[in-house]
Amino acid sequence: KIADLSLDLNTHEVFRNDQKIELTNKEFSLLEYLMRNAGMPVSKEQIISHVWDFDADILPNNIEVYISFLREKIDKPFEKKLIKTVRGLGYKIDEE
Repeated sequence: KIADLSLDLNTHEVFRNDQKIELTNKEFSLLEYLMRNAGMPVSKEQIISHVWDFDADILPNNIEVYISFLREKIDKPFEKKLIKTVRGLGYKIDEE
């Protein structure tokens, strides 16, 4: 749980401000990885190695696309933004 965002690993449900948010499996995995590393920036390479299969043919630009999908669902409908870009490092999620 971070701020009003909660993620349930058992049911694969995500809620923000008590509102259920539907995520794809990959979006859920990406959000889980960001939340497990809350407050710390993670690079695109770290995201690729922890969220995608080792042999997946994924490019760093694909990470930007998935981050934008998450922002659309997790941040855009709400006043407080949780997903942040850390210039030169990657992305992080926190309530600051």
